[in-house]
Amino acid sequence: MKNLFYIAAFIFSMVFWACTDGQERMYKSPQEVLHENKLLDSFSDKEIRFIPETYAEKTTDTIFDNGYVVKVKMYSDMENHITVKLGDETINYRDFNLDIEVIKEDKTILFLTICKDHEINEQLGDGVDLKKYYLRDFWIAKDNKYHKDIPGIYFEYYSPISKDSLIQEILPYQEYGVKFSTSVITN
Repeated sequence: MKNLFYIAAFIFSMVFWACTDGQERMYKSPQEVLHENKLLDSFSDKEIRFIPETYAEKTTDTIFDNGYVVKVKMYSDMENHITVKLGDETINYRDFNLDIEVIKEDKTILFLTICKDHEINEQLGDGVDLKKYYLRDFWIAKDNKYHKDIPGIYFEYYSPISKDSLIQEILPYQEYGVKFSTSVITN
């Protein structure tokens, strides 16, 4: 009987302590509780910046005198970005994708969607970590000294951390079953 009394007293005291837990915090604001536990900085109102802030798109439709038509659409990838910490500020640079279509004599000879996961980026080498780069720009030109009549599509990956650029070239060079050739211009 004595043991039953001790067990009942123990259970009653546990219920009592469980009911009083947190009552001292009942009249405190959430900010005061976070400040008390030194967690306020991790939940502060720090601004998260994205560049660009919203969806962005750039398109070109270039007609060359030798019959080539090059259509390129560059658009922001709203799911992928790189994060750069500059002192107290954190900036997220959104990545971009490219849709490339090359038409010759009313026939599409090349259609590609370029993103960081595309196999074309394997030629950059093992020393390049594209997680630190974003697709910044593209342009179309007939600058290739070996293939003067074929328009080249150039695109630039840029790293805001190292301030380094990587430029790649795509030529819709159709020979021996190959649809295009690529090369890295700068490193």
